[in-house]
Amino acid sequence: MGFKHLVILGAGSTIATIPNGDKNGEFSYTLYNLLKDKCFTSFVKKVQAKDFQTDDVEALCNQLYKENRPLYDEFESLVRKKYASLELPDGFTILDRLVLSLTPNDAIISFNWDDLVIQAYQRMSEYVPEEMLPILAFPHGNAQAVYNNKHYTSKRIVTSPGWFDSPLNMPVDEIDYKSDVFINSQWHILDFFMRNAQMVTFFGYRGPDSDEQDLKHLDELFAKNKICDKIEIIDKNLELAMQVAKRLERFKMQTNWLYPCADFWHSSIAKHPRRTLSAIGNWNYSTKTFANEETLAEFMSHVGPLIDEEQELLDNKV
Repeated sequence: MGFKHLVILGAGSTIATIPNGDKNGEFSYTLYNLLKDKCFTSFVKKVQAKDFQTDDVEALCNQLYKENRPLYDEFESLVRKKYASLELPDGFTILDRLVLSLTPNDAIISFNWDDLVIQAYQRMSEYVPEEMLPILAFPHGNAQAVYNNKHYTSKRIVTSPGWFDSPLNMPVDEIDYKSDVFINSQWHILDFFMRNAQMVTFFGYRGPDSDEQDLKHLDELFAKNKICDKIEIIDKNLELAMQVAKRLERFKMQTNWLYPCADFWHSSIAKHPRRTLSAIGNWNYSTKTFANEETLAEFMSHVGPLIDEEQELLDNKV
């Protein structure tokens, strides 16, 4: 079992991936400004007409769930529709690069409802064997994920009957999402990597108030991690990354290195694709410069030989 790099995605990672909109010109939002999206315009008017406050989405979800279940169901349906509709642009994106920059020992854990990282995984698997790509998991559910009693996959892949939609972990205090078989399976993956990762990267994740119980759980798991050497926090600028670092300071007790990054390009993932763990604490490890405007072909010219090395090692173990 090799050393592991855990990457946790929040809403900011999606926004960083499609800063100018997705393939169809649609934008993604954080939970705090979600209702600004045109998808929710008529819904906002409807709930405001019934004297519900819409400036706090978390409070609104809890209130609707308790007091007006039909409106809550409508909101959840709109959220699913919104995030299921997002599509990666045709060009080489940050999420494509992220998928290729990690190894099969690593994991990408997305707290996002959109499936952009699944799309990135699917299209990068056309160039790299799936067994050389990282593990994916979605502890808060995913708008395009489906599952049965043996597997989980994407609606974009399967059309046959017998698959169940992943629930979406809406910010409702009364719902125990972890009792769901799919959500529970995703948390098992996160639990394993939180205990065993040598490096953890939070990308666009700010630890919202609705995640407080999740953060406490992760803190308990991380306390059992005796090998983590580094935590990186990626946000859209250094000031915000430092604010998130303060919010996530509870994890600092388990490692000597908590490093805020001004953006993705300042991270170890961007500087050392597929070799992030080799570079930890190794002052002689050379930093390659990868321009953020690189095409897939250009990037593969850098990481392709690394993947070939890894594949050869795997073949020799068989």
